[in-house]
Amino acid sequence: MGRAAALAVIALGVGAAPAAASPVELFGFGSRHGAHAGAGVADVDDMAATWMNPAGLAAGKKTLTTGMLGWVSNLRVGERRRPMAQTGGGLFGVTLPAPLGGPLAGRLGLGLGMFVLPTSIVRITARLPDEPFFPYYQGRAERLVLVPGVGVRVTDAIDVGVAANFLAGLGGGIEAGEGATRALEARVDEVVPAVARLVAGVRWRVRPDLAIAAVYRQRFEVPFSTVARTEVAGEPINLDLTASGQFSPHTAVLGATWKPPGGALHLDLAYARWSSYPGPFVKVGSELPLVGPLAAELPAVPWRDTFAVRLGGDVALGERLLGRAGYGFETSPVPAAQPGVTNLLDGPRHTVGLGVAIAWPAALAGKPVTLALHAQAQLVGGRTLTKAILPAGAAGGTFDGLRDEVTDDPQDPATQGAQISNPGYPRLDSGGQVFSGGATLEVGL
Repeated sequence: MGRAAALAVIALGVGAAPAAASPVELFGFGSRHGAHAGAGVADVDDMAATWMNPAGLAAGKKTLTTGMLGWVSNLRVGERRRPMAQTGGGLFGVTLPAPLGGPLAGRLGLGLGMFVLPTSIVRITARLPDEPFFPYYQGRAERLVLVPGVGVRVTDAIDVGVAANFLAGLGGGIEAGEGATRALEARVDEVVPAVARLVAGVRWRVRPDLAIAAVYRQRFEVPFSTVARTEVAGEPINLDLTASGQFSPHTAVLGATWKPPGGALHLDLAYARWSSYPGPFVKVGSELPLVGPLAAELPAVPWRDTFAVRLGGDVALGERLLGRAGYGFETSPVPAAQPGVTNLLDGPRHTVGLGVAIAWPAALAGKPVTLALHAQAQLVGGRTLTKAILPAGAAGGTFDGLRDEVTDDPQDPATQGAQISNPGYPRLDSGGQVFSGGATLEVGL
C-alpha cells in the first residue's frame, strides 16, 4: 500500500507544470501601453514605468491610477478551444516626486505598479508532460504583479531608474508517519521567501522631440521546493519535488520615441533569452523501499531565444482626444518540431492594439483626469506537430521521439504495430487568437 501511494504521488508530481511570467508582459501595463502593443520604453512616465522603464519615473509626475484588464482565449488544439483559467484583474498605481530639497529637488521620482487577480495571488497548474497546452499563455497571466521603482534625473537630458519585480516562493518539507494510535500523522514546515528581480533602464532625450532608451529585465522565477519524508508500515518513502514557476527570461529592450507636432511614434526592439528556461515540468526525486532511487526522465526541450519588434503611435484627434494604435511581432520560444512526448503549443505572434484617451485638464478639484480605453488582439501562428517513432534500441530521449508502448506478441494481434497513447500522435494542429482590453483612469495629485 505504501509503495502504491508513493507511485501515485510521483505520477501527479511529474506532471505539475508551473505557471510563467505575468499578465502585464502579455497584454501591456494599462490601456496606454496595451494600445501601443507594448511599445514605448522611451516615453513612459506613468505607473507602467515601474516595469517598462523605471527611468521614466524621474519625470516626477503626481498621479494615482486605477483600472481593469481582461482577456479571452480563442486558442485551439485541433478543433477544440483552449480557455485561460483567469480572465482579468485590476490595475493600481501611483507616481510622485520624492520630497527632497537642495540639489536633489525635482530630480528623483517614485512609483508603484500593481496588477491584482480577483480571487488569488498566484496559481500553479498541474499538467502531464504529454498534455497539449500553450505554455506562453496558459498560466502566464495568473499571478499578482507588484513592482516598486525609483527614477533619477542625472542630467537635464539623461534619466536612470531601477525597480523590483516582486513575488514569493515556497520551500519546506512534509513529514508523515504512524503515530501512537497507528494512524498516519503529518507535520508540515513550509517557508514563503521573498523573490525580487531587477528592472533597470536609462533614457536619453537627444532633442526635445527625440528620446532613446535601453531597459534590462532580470530573469524572474518563483522557486518551489517540497521534501516529503513519510513512513508507512515501517517502510520509509521519500519524495523531493522542485520546480521553477512564473518564469520570465533575461530581456533587453532598445527603444526610441519621436514626437512630431500633434503626435508621437514609438519603436522598440527586444531580445529574450528563453534558451535558459528550465522548462514547465516538476523535477521529482524519490526513494522507494526495495526499489531504491527513482526519478522520472523529463523531456529536454530546446527552448529558443526570441526577438520582438513593436511599433506604436499617438495622434491628436481633438483638443482633449488622443488616438492610439500599435503593432508587434514576436518569435516563439517553443520549438516548432516536437517529435517526442511533448505537445507544447505556440507560434509566432502578431499583436494589434487600438485605443483612445480623453483628458479633462481640471475635472477633479482643479486636477487633471485622463480616461484611456483600449482593445488588443494577439494572433498566434498555426503549427502542426508531427510525431516520430524511434526503433527499438535506437538512441534518443523522450523529446526526440516516441517508442512503442507494447511489445509485439505473435499470439495477440492487438499488440502488433505501434501502440502509442500520446495525445499528439500522429499529428496535432494548433493556433488561434487571444483578445484583451481594458480601461485606466489617471488622476493628477
